[in-house]
Amino acid sequence: MPQIDLPVKRLVQRRSGDWVRYLKPECREEWVRPFKSEYTPKVESRLDNVFEVEDPSGTYLINFEPMGYHDIALPARMMRYRSDIWEATLNSQKVTPCIFQAVFFFYPEHDNKTHRLTDRWGEVVTLEFTYRVIRVWEQPRQPIIEQKLIGLYPLLPLMKSEAGEDAKQVLQQSIEVVSKIEDKALRQDLLAVMGILAGGKYAAELVYSMIRREMVMQSPIYREWVKEERAEAEEKGRVEGRVEGRVEGRVETKQEVICKFLARRFGIDSAETQEKVQQLTNLEILDNVLTELFVANSLEEAQNIIKEGLNKYLQ
Repeated sequence: MPQIDLPVKRLVQRRSGDWVRYLKPECREEWVRPFKSEYTPKVESRLDNVFEVEDPSGTYLINFEPMGYHDIALPARMMRYRSDIWEATLNSQKVTPCIFQAVFFFYPEHDNKTHRLTDRWGEVVTLEFTYRVIRVWEQPRQPIIEQKLIGLYPLLPLMKSEAGEDAKQVLQQSIEVVSKIEDKALRQDLLAVMGILAGGKYAAELVYSMIRREMVMQSPIYREWVKEERAEAEEKGRVEGRVEGRVEGRVETKQEVICKFLARRFGIDSAETQEKVQQLTNLEILDNVLTELFVANSLEEAQNIIKEGLNKYLQ
């Protein structure tokens, strides 16, 4: 399954003030800026979702970790992030700033439910570590809307429902909130991330009947996400020895990437669909099919995408 936390991280970086104010309502947006250090690599790193807040009462750092998968070692990873941040600040400022760390879980199945590390030396506690855990499905939607925390709007369909609400009502209300945003690119990004996240909770047919697929695919964040996922998948194909210098080799690599994605996402039930992929030998169509498959939330939807690709190929 693609890492759905990647689009959320992009949104956190773009609307960091909203995310900080969700945890610290008294914070003002102009106080928030990305945490920069010579320690931070030039490419994306684990410090990319760390923000410095210049509060008049004292500067502090906030580290966000959106979780789109299950990780039993998460507490150790969060402690390592804190250690990396302090290493960076000690190397440059000779201080260890106050750090607030928050993990956002989108779905219950990703919560490993262990968020504390403790160690002892005899009777002496040598380590006591934890962080704030936000289980999105337990959070009310209305405060997000009332405070206009735009960066968190994609989470609305995953949040706690009111009594009597059905899935369609939740999605409709969430889409209406986003539709009021005037910035077109931002609106597209919010809808794209909302569609990706909602697809993990609701039926894909319902989600994409309300958030059109083409609307999602126009989003800059979505296109960047697909580019990263595709590059990672194709790199795996190259490592396994596929020939990139010939068109035939590139076609075979693309076919294999699609088949591996289907197997990873839908298991053995996708075997017949994988056979149909081998009939596609047009590189452009294969590329389009792979792009659309990243937002497929059911085997039936994936089958339809490949069927449409075959129809275009046979025309």
